[in-house]
Amino acid sequence: MPKLHAALVMIFVFALTGCAAVMTRNGISSAKLAETAEIPGMPGVRFWGDEVPTDPLSEIRRRTEHMPAVGRYAKTIGGRKVIDTLALSGGGSDGAFGAGVLAGWTRRGDRPEFEIVTGVSAGAIIAPFAYLGPSEDDKLHTIWTQYKQDQVATPEILSGLFGGPALTSTAPLQNLIADYVDRKFLDRIAAQYKRGRILLVLTTNLDAQRPVVWNMGEIALNRSPQAIELFRKVILASAAIPAAFPPVKIEVEAGGKDYDELHVDGGTTREVFVSPVDAPFKAFDVLYDKPPIRRFFIIKNGKATPVQEVVKPTTLQIAGRSISTLIKSQNMGEVYHIYRVALDAGADFNFLAVPPSFDFTTKEIYDPKYQAALYAQGVSVGRKGIWLKHPPGGAPINVNGDQPRPQLPEQVGVNTNG
Repeated sequence: MPKLHAALVMIFVFALTGCAAVMTRNGISSAKLAETAEIPGMPGVRFWGDEVPTDPLSEIRRRTEHMPAVGRYAKTIGGRKVIDTLALSGGGSDGAFGAGVLAGWTRRGDRPEFEIVTGVSAGAIIAPFAYLGPSEDDKLHTIWTQYKQDQVATPEILSGLFGGPALTSTAPLQNLIADYVDRKFLDRIAAQYKRGRILLVLTTNLDAQRPVVWNMGEIALNRSPQAIELFRKVILASAAIPAAFPPVKIEVEAGGKDYDELHVDGGTTREVFVSPVDAPFKAFDVLYDKPPIRRFFIIKNGKATPVQEVVKPTTLQIAGRSISTLIKSQNMGEVYHIYRVALDAGADFNFLAVPPSFDFTTKEIYDPKYQAALYAQGVSVGRKGIWLKHPPGGAPINVNGDQPRPQLPEQVGVNTNG
């Protein structure tokens, strides 16, 4: 009987494996060839996010060749352009916080029009709406508080365990994105891009193990149906938490042949970013009549501080907690790097994260009650308008090398009216 049971189990396992939704691939095995891969009919809409160009000014012009100079319509103070950058981090369901902050900021009355908006993972879902401005606040509220878990992802546990690409299907999320991202939506994005404003979303090329930055305005300029599909795919891919959500296959051309790439959550390689190239901001001062006034606004969709929690001694609990700890540590390193870059450029650094006092918890991937509570918390934080002027957990740095006295969050604010 034991042998019979074992045989039946093996048959069951093989049956499940055969039924799993196996993703066919035509990937690029050569790193050199992967460097040349482009989207068919849409060259220049993306670039590696970890490149350090030798000539950053020429590179930024190449990557935004179809738009006027950034800040063309930016407001001025004392004859200097004011360049406001909004960076929205990953965070899964905690994206409700960032959506709430924007709504609260609108109600406060001093939310600027951002010249540059970047988004990763959950932030990628928010970014296009934040880019279009306060008119989209109601849509963000609906997206982040009104949908149940099965309207975002449906379980495919057995398929994921036995050969499929993930433990859930994101078909519902794909449909949700399609409901909002249509040709009219892309036309609005393109119109802002033509004004000199930039919208960037980051994904991770799983084959290459590298971040990819997508110029969403450049995609929106393209009038083909493929552009709408690609725009949707990039948002979906940036939010595709590995293993939980399936990767997104994106078709490319390289060396005159067709291939495909697998893209997943941008947070796998970078949780937040402020620039399309890794270069000092002062390198771009020549684009303006006078060096601009730069202001960075970083919204972390999650808590920046450690969270005490009793971990159950099981494989999944230990692995999950370890990965989330690694991501949090990596994210704060990225925030500190942005802070350092801001100081070097003489820019104004501003940071927000979910307050440590927020104690609503959930075990679901997408829980409307949790989302609503976190969204309300974000609205409250956005209305107060109190931003940290340095990353939490460390003393601020003085560019002259001195260590000034740290300020408490309650003592620090930012006047977004300039």
